[in-house]
Amino acid sequence: MDCPSNHLSAPLSIGENQYAAAFRAGVVVFTLMVAALLCMFLPPMVVFVPIVGVALTWVTFQHPTSALGIFLGLMPFECMAIMVGRFFGLPLVDVVSKSKEPLLLLLVLILCWSNGFRPIAPDWFLAGLLALAVIHKSLGGSFMALQDDFNFVLPYAAGRVAILTAKQEHLWARSAVWIAAVVSVLGMVEIFILGDGPRTLLYAAVADVDQSLLWAPFHAAGFTGLREASTMLGPPTYAALCMIALVIWWIYSRNPLPASAIAVGLVCSVTRSAWLGTVAAIVLVAIMLGQKKRLLLYALLSVALFVAAIPVIGLNDYLFLTKTGQDDSAQGHQESLVSGLMFIADHPLGTGPGSVGPRAFVNDANAPTMESTYLLLAAEYGIAGALCFLGFLLSGFRLAWRNQSKLGFAAVGILVGLGLMMTVFHMHNDFRLECWAWFPVGLSLRTTSGNIVS
Repeated sequence: MDCPSNHLSAPLSIGENQYAAAFRAGVVVFTLMVAALLCMFLPPMVVFVPIVGVALTWVTFQHPTSALGIFLGLMPFECMAIMVGRFFGLPLVDVVSKSKEPLLLLLVLILCWSNGFRPIAPDWFLAGLLALAVIHKSLGGSFMALQDDFNFVLPYAAGRVAILTAKQEHLWARSAVWIAAVVSVLGMVEIFILGDGPRTLLYAAVADVDQSLLWAPFHAAGFTGLREASTMLGPPTYAALCMIALVIWWIYSRNPLPASAIAVGLVCSVTRSAWLGTVAAIVLVAIMLGQKKRLLLYALLSVALFVAAIPVIGLNDYLFLTKTGQDDSAQGHQESLVSGLMFIADHPLGTGPGSVGPRAFVNDANAPTMESTYLLLAAEYGIAGALCFLGFLLSGFRLAWRNQSKLGFAAVGILVGLGLMMTVFHMHNDFRLECWAWFPVGLSLRTTSGNIVS
């Protein structure tokens, strides 16, 4: 079935005035001249910010798919860019930071209007979870925690309403791989050359952190170095980004250069759940693609490089503590799972958004933390909410499995890897990561047979 044309970005019709392009150019020149004149009497920021805003809005409406691609490509850099902007006191940096969700919402609405939308099983499960969350929020709770819990919805929705040509799909995949490679290299520059000083100073200045120490996630028992986080907020989210990029690389590319950079960055993140998730995802995808020989070759190379990297990175003691079960982090994950299950057994209907987890811990040091995404959602929105989320994941996995295309394979790999990481981390509340994780999943479900709206 032919995909509908994007009316908002349709080419010029034959009957359009031949002087239209010249007229638009004249308008741009005239606007810049007026802006330059106004700068003689007003601050440049006051003059150019509205102009830039209008221009971006026009581009967004005229070319929503291209705007979405640029938006997704910038997300891995947004966190560090905003923190650096705050550090140097750049004006409007907080406005830019808070505009990303409204901008993606605008893109979703434009693409939905242009391409249409037909709900399928995962959408109904997600709607059920959202309905339960709204009911709980009406009875109290934190709005910010509610927003954290559903940061993944907009990126998923963007994929559900987007339509990419084969050329655009491969451009997205290649760009994602190379962007992740650049992010990985930047992170290695930090941990091997700059050290933890710049990040410590930055976090202390913009997040009120003790200047003598970095946040605990940047270190690990038995590991004296700095866990790589690059431009992301912390090592776990950075590791998940690497995992997603490696899955996309395996399906869409054969160039070993960016994959090597991403893989080294993944190892330097010192995140076991991401290591396990990457292995599980790529093994499954390789089997689905019938690439057993390629899998064996890269498995041998990966093991050899990992063993060689152990003394270079300084993972000897870390791996020893992991093997012997003496790692405090692993023990903490186990205790968190047990305490979380006990809390859910005592509160099967849920206690509302922000009652447990990071937001609750900020206000009450004795609040249950629950490191697992599944347990957190069950504690906040009840067992019914957790079942809705599991239904969303499993039904999405089933449809992606049936979608025998590169996008389908990518969605399967991402769901497997992310699903494993969600057992011990909150992998649903970092908007920047969600843009990379859930857009391809939604895009894969969009291309499922019978889901294109004419």
